[in-house]
Amino acid sequence: MEENSSTEGAAGYSWDLVSKAILTFGYSPDPAGHSQSPVEDAGYAAPLQSAYLKMLLAGLSCSHTAPGLCPVHSRGTKGLECSPSTPTMNSYFYKFMINLLKRFSTERKLLETRGAFIIRQLCLLLNAENIFHSMADILLREEDLKFASTMVHTLNTILLTSSELFQLRNQLKDLKTPESRNLFCCLYRSWCHNPVTTVSLCFLTQNYKHAYDLIQKFGDLEVTVDFLTEVDKLVQLIECPIFTYLRLQLLDVKNNPYLIKALYGLLMLLPQSSAFQLLSHRLQCVPNPELMQTTDNTKPSTSFKRTAASNIDYTELLQHFEKVQNKHLEARHQRAGRAEQLDRRVVL
Repeated sequence: MEENSSTEGAAGYSWDLVSKAILTFGYSPDPAGHSQSPVEDAGYAAPLQSAYLKMLLAGLSCSHTAPGLCPVHSRGTKGLECSPSTPTMNSYFYKFMINLLKRFSTERKLLETRGAFIIRQLCLLLNAENIFHSMADILLREEDLKFASTMVHTLNTILLTSSELFQLRNQLKDLKTPESRNLFCCLYRSWCHNPVTTVSLCFLTQNYKHAYDLIQKFGDLEVTVDFLTEVDKLVQLIECPIFTYLRLQLLDVKNNPYLIKALYGLLMLLPQSSAFQLLSHRLQCVPNPELMQTTDNTKPSTSFKRTAASNIDYTELLQHFEKVQNKHLEARHQRAGRAEQLDRRVVL
C-alpha cells in the first residue's frame, strides 16, 4: 500500500508531523542532561511538548471527517485497510493506527524500548477503546505472524497492567453492553496470535469455561521455551492486584468450577519451577466445597447469568483460535526449514 507522506488528516495536520510528535514524545533525556527529543532540542519544555502532542491528536479523536478533506480510502488506498473499525473512529485515526503499527513492524527496537510508553500515552490522549479496537482489527490481517504475536503480547501487557486502562478493564470484565462484547470478540480474534494472552483475556473477562477449553487445546500446540515463559508470566500476573477478583472467586467453588480447572490446567503445563510452586500453593488454598455450604442455595450465579446474556459464539471463537495457531505452526516450520537450509550451505 502506497503512503502519501504529505496527506493531511483531521484538523489539517500532516501525518509526518503527527507521527514525529508521537515518536519524539517517547524520548527521554540522556545521562548528560541533553534531550534526545528533536522537539525539546528546538526549545520546547516537556509540558509544552505534551500540549503540542495533544493539539496534534485532537482532530484524530473526532467521530467525523474534517470539512473539505477526503476520506482516506478515496486517495487510492484500499478501503479494507483504511476503513474504521467502529463508527466512532474517523478514517484518519484508523490510518494513523496503520502507520504506527507499520513503524513498529519495521523498527522492532522502537517497539521494545518505547512501544508500550507510546501506546499508553495515546490511551491517555485519545479513546483507549478505539485504540485497542483498531489495532486488533489491523493485526487480524497482519501477514507477519511473528510480529503479530509480539504486538499482541505487548498490547495485552498494557491492557492488564496499565493504570490508564482501568476503565477499559472494567468494561471488559463485566461484558454487560453490546459494545463491550463486540470489543471482546475483536480483541479475541487478534489475541489468538498468542495462545497465553488469549487465556489471560478470558480470565479478564471471566470467561472461565472458554479459558479451560483453550487450555485443553494447548496439548495440540508446539510447546516451546517461549510458550512456557509466557505461562510463567501469566501465573505471576494472577498474583497481582489486577486479578484480585479472580482469586476471591476461588472461594465460590460451586459456581466457578471451570476457573479452578483452568488454573489446574496451567499448573499441569508448567515444569517444576517457582511459578509451579506459586500456583500450587494458591490452589491449595481453595476451600472444600462441603465446608462452604450456605443456607441460601437458591441464588443463581452471577457469572452464569452474565455468560448466558452475552450471546457470544464461543465455538466459533475456538475454531478461529485453532485456525490461527495452525498458521503459526506452519510459519514456524517454514522458518526452521529455511534456517536448516542455510546451515547446510554454510557446512558445504
